[in-house]
Parts: sequence; C-alpha cells; structure tokens
Amino acid sequence: MASLRSLKDDWLLDCYADAVRLQLDPTFIRLLRNEIHRRLDDPVFRRTWFVLSGR
Repeated sequence: MASLRSLKDDWLLDCYADAVRLQLDPTFIRLLRNEIHRRLDDPVFRRTWFVLSGR
C-alpha cells in the first residue's frame, strides 16, 4: 500500500474533501487528517489548507 506521504499536496486535499463529502470510513478520514496535520509545518501547504478549509 502506498504511503499517504507520497500523495501530492493537492491530491491529499482533494481526497480529504471527497472523503468527508462522501462520508467515507471515519478511520480513513482520520488518516488523511493526520497527514494534513503533519504537513502543516510547511508554510505553502498551510496557506493552501487554510484557504481551502475556510479558516
């Protein structure tokens, strides 16, 4: 199984948005969210996340 770390940033965010919208398995959503939180140390990713998440 491929690691979530290998996903491009935009794919990760799209995947997370789709998973939430489609109400997929909460464990899968939590894995995506954990990877998003891990990447928040990157200022470019953090800016993109805040814009897309409406924060």
